[in-house]
Amino acid sequence: MDQSLDLSEEVKSFYLVRHGELKNSGKGRVPDTNDKGLSSDGVLEAELISSFFHDLRISAIFSSPNNSAVETTDIIAKNIGEPTFFKHSGLTDKREGEWAGKTYWQIREEDAKSWEKWSKDPINFCPPNGESVRDFVSRVGRALKDIRTNYEIGEKIILSTHAGVVRAMLILALDIPVDNFFRIDVPLSSISRIDWSNSYAVVKFFSLSVTSKS
Repeated sequence: MDQSLDLSEEVKSFYLVRHGELKNSGKGRVPDTNDKGLSSDGVLEAELISSFFHDLRISAIFSSPNNSAVETTDIIAKNIGEPTFFKHSGLTDKREGEWAGKTYWQIREEDAKSWEKWSKDPINFCPPNGESVRDFVSRVGRALKDIRTNYEIGEKIILSTHAGVVRAMLILALDIPVDNFFRIDVPLSSISRIDWSNSYAVVKFFSLSVTSKS
C-alpha cells in the first residue's frame, strides 16, 4: 500500500545540521562529547551553512549542548536574525564513556577484550560508562518526540548536532533496523531534511554539504 505524508496533518520540516571541522580533529579517534569547538575552517563552514537558511523563515532552532554544535548554532542563529535557541541534551552525540577521545589503536591495546566484543557486535556493545548504538538511537528518538510534542516550534526547525544523531534520526524516519547505523555517511558541515507528520516521515534530502571534507 502506498504511504505518504498525510497533508491533513501538521507537517514539520526538520533540518539536521552537522557541525564543521573541529579544533581537535577527531580523525582516527572515538568521538568525545567534550570537544574543544570549531576550528577556523569550521567557523567558516558554519557561516556557509547559515546562508542556506536565510530565506527559509526558520521557526525554531535546537542545539546539542556540545561546544561544536553550540558554536555552529550561534552562528546560524545570528546570521538569520534568530538569536535565541534551545539546547537539548537529547541531541548530544553518542556517549562513548572511557573510550571517548582515544584512538582506535589505543583502545585495542588497552582493552583487547572489550575491543573484541565491539568488533563482533558494534550495535549492542556498550563502552565502559558509555551507551550502545541501540540505546543511543532510542535516546535520540525520545528527544525527537519531546521536541515535536512539547515545544511550540512551528513548521521549519533546525536541529544542530552531530553525525551520529543525524544517522539515528534517519533510521527512525525510514523505520529501518538499527543495524544499518554504520552504513550511513554524514559529512561534516552537511544539511539533511526530514518532513514529519504525526504518523509518517519522508526524507526530502540527505547530506547536502558545503564542503568536500568528510
